[in-house]
Amino acid sequence: MEEVYTSSAKDDVRWQPRAADPELEAEMLRRLMVRLGSEEKRAEASVASAKAEPRAKLARSNDGSGTLEVLERFDRAWRRVGLALDRVGFTVEDRDREKGIYFVRYVDPDADNNKKDPGFLAKMAFWNSKDPVADSKVQYRIHLSQNGTGTQVQVLSNEGGSDKSETAKKIIALLYQQLQ
Repeated sequence: MEEVYTSSAKDDVRWQPRAADPELEAEMLRRLMVRLGSEEKRAEASVASAKAEPRAKLARSNDGSGTLEVLERFDRAWRRVGLALDRVGFTVEDRDREKGIYFVRYVDPDADNNKKDPGFLAKMAFWNSKDPVADSKVQYRIHLSQNGTGTQVQVLSNEGGSDKSETAKKIIALLYQQLQ
């Protein structure tokens, strides 16, 4: 966790999950080993000999859409993907573990930044039924399936078909950052 200021006056803070830090985790492991009775040099040697193996890798599916290969069994990958979705800030609306699907909403921050601010009169037009915030919130399906010894993660459209959009690629990239 890390402490983050939530106001510009720096008078209000919140604790939020932070990205994994293998160096910090190794140092905490070394300190724990020393505290539990291991010798300092032996603890340092044990931590130094441990290699950080990749836990996920980017791949392409047969239809050309981006996928993510999590190098773990389905049950562990299901939990890790759920935690990654929470950390990145997705809104998980529903999940179906039997089918291996998370139903999520994603608001693309780049799409929000590119929109022009409507004028005062446009904001007052209550009869205009278009809600720009609702239009930008599209539901996606994150599908997990067992693939040999690993698990394949793929972004599907709301209809269930393979999604090849730029937003789907961003979602895969965000999950990859959290799962590696």
